[in-house]
Amino acid sequence: MNKKGFTLVELIAVMVLIALISLLTFPNIRNLMRNNNEKEFTTYKDLMVEYAKTMPLQRYKDESGNGYICYADLNMKPINDSMVCNGYVNINGNTLTPYLYCVQNNKELYKDKGYSKPSDC
Repeated sequence: MNKKGFTLVELIAVMVLIALISLLTFPNIRNLMRNNNEKEFTTYKDLMVEYAKTMPLQRYKDESGNGYICYADLNMKPINDSMVCNGYVNINGNTLTPYLYCVQNNKELYKDKGYSKPSDC
């Protein structure tokens, strides 16, 4: 008798192993993707601060040393073509704090805690 195939038990065992491996790796892959997206926006906010440092901050400060620079004034390239971002860099004395808000296809992708759009941005 010629036995060239697999038994049903062997096939089911392999399918169970593949399912277990998938269940163990899928959450890790999702977390990795979420962390990469978060790092993308964090890096972009760091760039906003670096761009703001190259600008004459005196014209954006009020008499108390506070103010902000709008995202549009920074003339930064967008993260990607299908994403729309807005934000500002808050100036508090010599401290620069970036705030970013990004939308893609009418879906909010990222919004900083404490973000409130200034009236003239």
